[in-house]
Amino acid sequence: MHDHSRRLVAGSLLLAGVLAAAGCSAHASAQSVPAPTPSGAAPTLAQAATRLGTETARFTVTLGAAERATGVIDPATGNWEMTGDGYVVRRIGPAVYVRLTAEPAHSMYPGQYADDLGRWVHTTVPTDAAPAFAEGFPWAAARTLAGQPGAAPGASGRFRLGGGTAELDVAGRFSRITLTDPAMTVSYADYGLPVRVTAPPADQVAEDHLFTVANLGPIF
Repeated sequence: MHDHSRRLVAGSLLLAGVLAAAGCSAHASAQSVPAPTPSGAAPTLAQAATRLGTETARFTVTLGAAERATGVIDPATGNWEMTGDGYVVRRIGPAVYVRLTAEPAHSMYPGQYADDLGRWVHTTVPTDAAPAFAEGFPWAAARTLAGQPGAAPGASGRFRLGGGTAELDVAGRFSRITLTDPAMTVSYADYGLPVRVTAPPADQVAEDHLFTVANLGPIF
């Protein structure tokens, strides 16, 4: 799929777009919870949605078999850090800092970012509402899922919606959403962990006005 098209599709799903299929699985350390009754499915999801963004958390976004990024977020500030294949991105208010350890997979040509490897590059939040920089990231997909009608409960707290599923952890919080078309997973774990995302030291930061964050992957 063309990178721009993949980005638009991923964006519509990560934000509040139409979810064709969704699923959620508990963190490996979380215990399973009993499945709710059909009449209790919607209220259970709605209650879980009210807790999104109230605690720090670790999150992981996976697109297909190749795109994967893991991060942490402090909802009190909205600041987050995300690590993917060859990059680390920090969002601090309107500022974005990117540290490349390898050439981005979606570079326009080989060596496009050779001068930026190994250092922090400062830029600003893109103006095109990329998924990772949109309001509600990374909680929006779970909030949209919670509002889907016809949630059917399964075993161990799993909910079936359309072509996907959703699970809550033992505390009743969303832990993972899995979409089948396109293949995408958004997971949440380690709620309440200490998170402090700060700007890199000034002497380690460079300006590159030609740096394009979108070349890191579809969610940017």
